[in-house]
Amino acid sequence: MHVAIVVHDFNLNFGQGRYCVEIVRRLARRCQITVIANSPVPQPIEGVQFRRVRALRRHAFTTVLSIIPGAEMAVRQSGCDIIHAQGLTSWSADIITGHICNAARAKAADTGDRRSRWFMRLIIPLERAFYRQHRARHLIAISRALEREVQTEYGWNRDSTVIHHGTDTTVFKPAADPAERARLRQRFKLPPAEWTWLFMGEAVKGLRQVITALPAFPEAHLLVVSRSDFSSYRRLADQLGVTGRIVFHGFEAHPEEAFRAVDVFVYPSAYDPFGMVASEAMATGLPVIVGRDIGAAELVQPGESGLLCDPADEKSIRAALTQLRQTPALARRLGENGRRTILEVSWDHCADRTYAVYEQVHAQMRAARS
Repeated sequence: MHVAIVVHDFNLNFGQGRYCVEIVRRLARRCQITVIANSPVPQPIEGVQFRRVRALRRHAFTTVLSIIPGAEMAVRQSGCDIIHAQGLTSWSADIITGHICNAARAKAADTGDRRSRWFMRLIIPLERAFYRQHRARHLIAISRALEREVQTEYGWNRDSTVIHHGTDTTVFKPAADPAERARLRQRFKLPPAEWTWLFMGEAVKGLRQVITALPAFPEAHLLVVSRSDFSSYRRLADQLGVTGRIVFHGFEAHPEEAFRAVDVFVYPSAYDPFGMVASEAMATGLPVIVGRDIGAAELVQPGESGLLCDPADEKSIRAALTQLRQTPALARRLGENGRRTILEVSWDHCADRTYAVYEQVHAQMRAARS
């Protein structure tokens, strides 16, 4: 079986890219893989062919729109048996992995500045048409929530399978000892013994709510790891008088080290189809507080392996933080149980289930031709 995987960025530093790198490393042992992408992974993967296609990377919409013609040409030339599109990348897909439903996102959460709102107005009709393309046979959804959204918002009525993202639990793991934790706190400019929270990801996914909670916990410090523009969040921190207790770190090439440096992971996102940062925090043994409707919340048993919050309710977020602060034994239990949960959701498991979809679709295609 020869499979073409089409993705914008085949790169561990991006969510979809990391997903693809991890499953391709495993699927390449079972079938021939051609990756079609704008930016390939720097290190080659044995047995995997790469075809680079050009994209205009001025902003998100030009990226999405410009990659499609090159991807379509590469798909036709590849001679592959199955075309596996990662989101809106190929109009010749047999299988689509849905990573986001922008129509649902626009309803559920703040979509950012004016440019982001224009992007949503343009991308939603295109995304709707994409999911109604004639050829696609199977949807892989990264959460049950996303599966429902694509069915409801875009009218998907064909086969679908929910496969949660995996997590590399050999990389995302608790600190080896207090010395490692102390070293990492120093590296991230955190006080050595204070109660410290971590927010990681796009700022619109809950950073404002986390900063707003800080005044209620004068002993708490916050580490922020994000590619986002911090300007408005710095102003908010100044207004609330908590600037001195926040480290705006920016992008981090080794996020596993940030997880090991802190006490709590707080991610009150109103919308995220999955949220790998949440499962990575759980794998690191941190107690997590996550938005109740995100995809990764499906892996959280409230009160046992993490806590859920209502992102629209400041009291809900503060109550969860208070629980952890006042009950250290609960925080330890949540962290331990969270890691045990994620150990069962490996990238091997994700790749196995993806390959089963390939076999199903390949058999359907052969039957249709006979």
